[in-house]
Amino acid sequence: MESKLPENVRRVSPVTDSTEFPELKNTELNSSLPLSGECVTFTGTLASMVHREAAALVETHGGRSVQSVSGAVTMLVVGEEGWPLEEDGEASQKLKLTTQLVADGAEIRVVSESDWLHLIGLNERRDEIQRSYTPAMLSRLLNVPVGIIRRWDRIGLIKPVRRISRLPYFDYREVASAQRLANLLNEGVRAETLERSLVELSMTLTGTDRSLAQLTLLVQDEKIVLRDAHGVLNPRTGQRLLDFGVEPQLSLHVEHDSNQPAGDADADEGSDADEPTAEQAYDEGPIAISIVEARLKLDDRSMQEWTADEWFNEGCRLSEEGAFESAVNAFRNCLSLLATSSGGASGEPIQAVEDVGVYPDPADVHFHLADALYRAGKTEAAIERYHCAIESAPDFIEAWTQLGCLQTECEQWAAAEEALSTAIKIHDSNPDALLHYAQLLDQMQRGDEAIGYWEKYLRYDSRGPWADHARGRLDEAAKATPLLTD
Repeated sequence: MESKLPENVRRVSPVTDSTEFPELKNTELNSSLPLSGECVTFTGTLASMVHREAAALVETHGGRSVQSVSGAVTMLVVGEEGWPLEEDGEASQKLKLTTQLVADGAEIRVVSESDWLHLIGLNERRDEIQRSYTPAMLSRLLNVPVGIIRRWDRIGLIKPVRRISRLPYFDYREVASAQRLANLLNEGVRAETLERSLVELSMTLTGTDRSLAQLTLLVQDEKIVLRDAHGVLNPRTGQRLLDFGVEPQLSLHVEHDSNQPAGDADADEGSDADEPTAEQAYDEGPIAISIVEARLKLDDRSMQEWTADEWFNEGCRLSEEGAFESAVNAFRNCLSLLATSSGGASGEPIQAVEDVGVYPDPADVHFHLADALYRAGKTEAAIERYHCAIESAPDFIEAWTQLGCLQTECEQWAAAEEALSTAIKIHDSNPDALLHYAQLLDQMQRGDEAIGYWEKYLRYDSRGPWADHARGRLDEAAKATPLLTD
């Protein structure tokens, strides 16, 4: 039976604007004390600032900030950097208590962080939260490798809100939600606990359906493991899980319960006297095997039968695991199959294909191969492959940008400037290209020209360390201007 929401509790969406809150929309933002008479507390991680700064802003705008929920509280602000979940995966205690107090008749408004920022007139910070970000920007903001962002995109965990010349842009809050769920799962929180908490949060907050789908994908992604003589191995993370139901051959299987040994669930307890106990196995220590070696030994299907798409996915997986040399070979096998099917030679650029569901896009394969080559320490070969990606797809912004970065690293200044300026011509609001072009101009001692690009960069990315660096450069230029005019 579906639980009913008390009539005086409003579902809050972290992805909607203040039009859902007439009381916020009609607030006179010009008032010096928009929070006058309000007793405010916060729950969840704020995306725009730390809680201490938020508490100070409440006081500045006429309200009173408290750390706990009580009958005196009139407003609960829900942070938008991931869902308000405790470290054990349970729903926020503050939100639970607030919901109960409201059900008992208390007048407490549950407000999203974005709407609270609008209420106190910080619309610029609200816009930062609601802005969409490229993989490189998200990597810097959330401290997540770009490869993981791309993987989440491939498996459908996150979905681009738009693509411009192949460059995906993602909703910051959706990615932050996925990261929060992934971190909790990695820390040992059971998926069932998270599912129950998300359902509970849906009583007050909207948008949990998408996170429930994310949770399902994360769990499925984690459950494919390899079994060998020493236990089971997660091929995505390399994590060793002890398993005492030993099989003689390495094979793929699905782990039904990540908190239980992955052996034969029907085996009688103590039926194998020669099997090591958990304590003995722990004392000896888990015996690790190479992830690459484990994957190559899989006997479920011959590699000679693999399709180009399978080789591409294998190359991506190997890159994520840091096995770059093996990833290079996988991507080259993929290109060989694509060339064979298209009638071209394996070393020649292949034109992009429309049906990427059947074959991976050759431009994407070259792009990933270039990245693997660079990480394997083969910069010149990587530059060549970025050229192949561009020849296959001339509007490939990320390939142009990465090419310019590598050429900058090799001090090929003219070529780097051409590559980065081309990326900007294709998409002049691409913050990644603007950032690297401004850096390049600074390195070339053309600081005056760089200032304009630092300014443009800040229009599209005002958060994180590089935004702080850009503001620092603008401050330096402003201080130097009077000296130049004397």
